[in-house]
Amino acid sequence: MQKKPNIFRLAGYAVVLAGILGAGSAFAGPKINQADASKLVSYVKSNGLACMSCHAVDHRVIGPPWAKVALRYHGKAHAEKTVSRAIANGSSGLWAGYPPMPSGLATPAQSKVLAKMILHLVD
Repeated sequence: MQKKPNIFRLAGYAVVLAGILGAGSAFAGPKINQADASKLVSYVKSNGLACMSCHAVDHRVIGPPWAKVALRYHGKAHAEKTVSRAIANGSSGLWAGYPPMPSGLATPAQSKVLAKMILHLVD
């Protein structure tokens, strides 16, 4: 005699599968503040910075998406200083699977502004 599937077990499998596939709002990624994202992109372009050759707000280009950077450092002490320093001085080995970021692409003052803007992307 064959057992009938337990409806609760099937529902559990559906929830797990949805999580794996990224379906549903409960499994959605971070909410990006679009107004802040626009300001960041505008700042980069108006200052003639090459940031967007390697970065985007919400998807990988060559470097990590800025929203991912914001999530990684969200709520951490000295986040702004850490991100600013990485922008000004370059970085290597901070992001597995990504190439090193060269130094000198932004001034120290621009790096501080960029760090602050990046860290405010994710609500």
